[in-house]
This record gives sequence, structure tokens and C-alpha cells, in this order.
Amino acid sequence: MNQKEDSVRFGFMSSNYLVLTLTAMLWGIPASICNTYFSLYVFELGGTETTIGLITALGSATFVIFAILGGYIADSYGRRKLICVMTTFLGFSQLLIAFAPNWQFLSFAVIIVNVGWVFEPAYWAILADSINEQRRGTAFAVYSCLSFLPWVIMPSIGGYFIDIYGVQNSIRWSYGTLAIAGIASGILRWFFLEETLSVENKNTGGVRFSLKDLGKLVKTAFKAHLQIWSWMPKPALALAVIYIVWAFEFGLVEPYWIVYASDIIGITFAQWGIIIAIGSAISIVSKILLVGRLLDRFSRRTILLIITALDMFTYILFIHCGMFVQVLALWIGGSLIWAFYEPTYSSLEADFIPEARRGRVFAAFGVAWSTFNVPASLIGGFVYEQVSPDLSFILASISILVCFVLTALFIKRKKSRE
Repeated sequence: MNQKEDSVRFGFMSSNYLVLTLTAMLWGIPASICNTYFSLYVFELGGTETTIGLITALGSATFVIFAILGGYIADSYGRRKLICVMTTFLGFSQLLIAFAPNWQFLSFAVIIVNVGWVFEPAYWAILADSINEQRRGTAFAVYSCLSFLPWVIMPSIGGYFIDIYGVQNSIRWSYGTLAIAGIASGILRWFFLEETLSVENKNTGGVRFSLKDLGKLVKTAFKAHLQIWSWMPKPALALAVIYIVWAFEFGLVEPYWIVYASDIIGITFAQWGIIIAIGSAISIVSKILLVGRLLDRFSRRTILLIITALDMFTYILFIHCGMFVQVLALWIGGSLIWAFYEPTYSSLEADFIPEARRGRVFAAFGVAWSTFNVPASLIGGFVYEQVSPDLSFILASISILVCFVLTALFIKRKKSRE
């Protein structure tokens, strides 16, 4: 491949793109351990499956409120400062989780952590702003691949340490490391990230962004959030509804994969770490060799239909697994499918939403997901603990079927791409 071809293929790598991607990788090193084994940490602090659902619901409810505020700030005052300051805050807040003495305090800590995620709409907006439209599929695939790279090795390392030193000690150290990674990421973003919101799109009058006028700012942000739903094009509204359905899938099964695998199938924590690591490696290789090229060459809608159709069977097959090798084989197949989701949805979002409104619309997507994740997490914890673990995965499979139908009916190809 000559230099010109390299330049065309990797021409989407702006300085902002590189900063966000590299700091996401840094964050992912400890986060991949924390997220993989969080449910076990809740058990260690005296919680149950229902408690996991409650904690997840509290975090989602907090995110709903602050995502609305974050989306308005991102589109009215800029993305950069919000991202830098709140990334640092998010890092410090991980210490609350690291030193939680019981699940009640852990619930409070999760609420504070989700306040820090107020910058997420600004994050995705500045990332989308920094990518050329013709290379979105490849750009989002590469971003997803690199930011996910720590998941190839860290979960297996985490499982090894948990088997030796126990859940509580290992997870506490992981969250302490996550705090350091968050603070370092905030500093790096402050020095190297550049603003992308143009001056003409900024709010130069009206409500000021200051603590004194915080109440007025919140009121204006929520009013603007309601207005964005009336403006949103039909394909974007369809995406929001699909994200709501995904929220139910998350509440039903996402915190319980490892619980089911260890308690019912009999897999050790080290084995689960190996499964996650191999699946992550498969996902990354797929994104490098396959995902980006397909998204830039073929209809993103068609690709989304294919992967959701295949994903419907993943959950049913999982509850029929009886040993490590079967789960590993299933996870390899599932990872090939899941590799497409983030780049495909991110590309569709950027296709349907103009730059000036990306912060608020991305916030609306996050709010839609998180709002319905509150009851979904409560229902998921109750179903898994009180009714049937198998039923949780069956209902999740039905949720994917609904996503397939909604995509087929309401997601249309962008005309300029045809």
C-alpha cells in the first residue's frame, strides 16, 4: 500500500480524534476490570441481584438529569471545557466506589459518578464533529477498536487477581487505578483537545453559564431538551425508540452474564476473564479488517438488520451452555456480531443529525436509554432473582427481535449516500 492510499484511509485521524481515542484507551485499562466484575463487588458489599438492579437504576436516573443539562451546554457554550473539567471530576469520583464500605454507600457513589458523565453528549458531539462524513464508518470502527483494546487482556488479568486476592481487594485497587486514569485523561484533554462548535452556533446572549445562574440554565436546558424531540427527524426518532428497547435488554441481562456463568454454568472468574479477553480480541480484529470497510461500502441499515437478526439467538444459546468450551465458542460468535453495533449506530447518528444540534440530540438518545433503563434494571433484578434467570435471557432475546422490526420499518438510508 503506497503513502497516498494510507493518507486516504487514515485521513479521518484529526488531532481531536487521536486525543479522544487515546484517552479512551487509557480509561479502558482499569474500566475493563471494574465493569466486568462490578456485580461481584455488589455481592461482596452485601447486595443481591435485586440490589444490582437498584444501583443500576439509580445511576441511570442520575444520568438522565445531567445528560439533558450536558447536551444543552455542549450546543450552547461549547464541548471542550465541559469534557475536560468533568472528565477530571469523573476520575476523582471513582475513589468513592473504591472505598465503599457497603452496598448502600456504593449506591450513593454510583449517583455521584453519573453526575460526572454530564460531559458524554459533548464527548460524542466533538468526536462526530472531528470526523469526515465519507469516512465515518471506518473512523467509528477504528475508534471502537482502539478504545476497546484493553478488554483483550485486562479482564483475564482481573479474573486471575480475583481468584488469588479476592473480589473486594482486587476491585478496590482497580477503581483506585481508574481514578488515576480519569484524572490523567482530563489533564490530557485540557491541553490537547480543540473546540469544534463554531462561534455562530454558540449562545452569545441570554442565560449565562455560571453558578449564579445555574437554576435558569437548568430550566432553559430542559425546555430545549423537550423542543429537540419535536425537531428530530423520523430516522433519529426511530433510533431513540430502538435505544429504549436496548435499555430493557441491558436491564434484563447485562449485569448478570457473569453471575449466570459462575453460579449456573460453573465457570471460574479466571475462565470468565479469558472468555471476555478472547471475545474482545475477536471484536477488535473484526473492526480492523471488516466493520469499517463494510459500513463505508454498504447500507448501514442493511448491516444493522443482519446483525440484530443473528443476535437474537445469542441469548437463547447461552442458557443452553453447560461448560467453558461452549460459552467460549458462543462468545466468539457473539463478539463478531457485537463488533458492529457501536460503529453502526454511531455512524447512523452522525448521518441523521447536523453538527449544531448534535450535543442535544446525543443527550436525547442517552436520556431515552437511561430513562427506561431505570424500570428495566429494577425489573431485570427482580426477574433474575425472584422468577427465573433463564427468563431474563429469553426476554432479552425478544427485545432484540423488537429492535430488528423497528429497524426494518423506520430506519431508512440517507439519500446522499445512495
